[in-house]
Amino acid sequence: MGKEEGKMKNKIKEESKISMRGMYHELNSAYELMSKSAPEYMKSFMEYFVDTEKTGILPEKTKVLISIAIAVTSKCLPCIAFHVSNAAEIDISKQEILEACQVAVFMSGSPSFVYIKYVNDACEEFGVE
Repeated sequence: MGKEEGKMKNKIKEESKISMRGMYHELNSAYELMSKSAPEYMKSFMEYFVDTEKTGILPEKTKVLISIAIAVTSKCLPCIAFHVSNAAEIDISKQEILEACQVAVFMSGSPSFVYIKYVNDACEEFGVE
C-alpha cells in the first residue's frame, strides 16, 4: 500500500468514527430533557439506577461488566459509552471489558459482534487500558 493510499484510509477511518463522548452527551441530553419534563420519574429512575449498580451480593465491577455486555447485545451506543465511562472510573481493564463482550456475542449472535468496535472506541476515549 502506497503512502497516499494509507493516508486516505486513515482519513476515511477518522471521518467515519463515531464519538463515544458524543454518545455519552446524547444520553445526558435525554436525561436533562426528562428531568425537566418528568422530574419525579427521573428521581425515582436515578434512585433505582444507583441502588441497582451499587455493590450488593455482586460487586459493582461485575454489575458494570454485565451492563456493558447488555449494551452490546442491545446495540445501544449511548449505553456503551455510559457504562464504559463508569468502568474507567472504577479501574476495570479493557481486557475484562472485552471478555464480557465475548460472552455478550456468544449469547446474542454475530450482529452484536460489530459493537465490540464501539466498546473499543469508548475504551480509548475514556482512557480504559
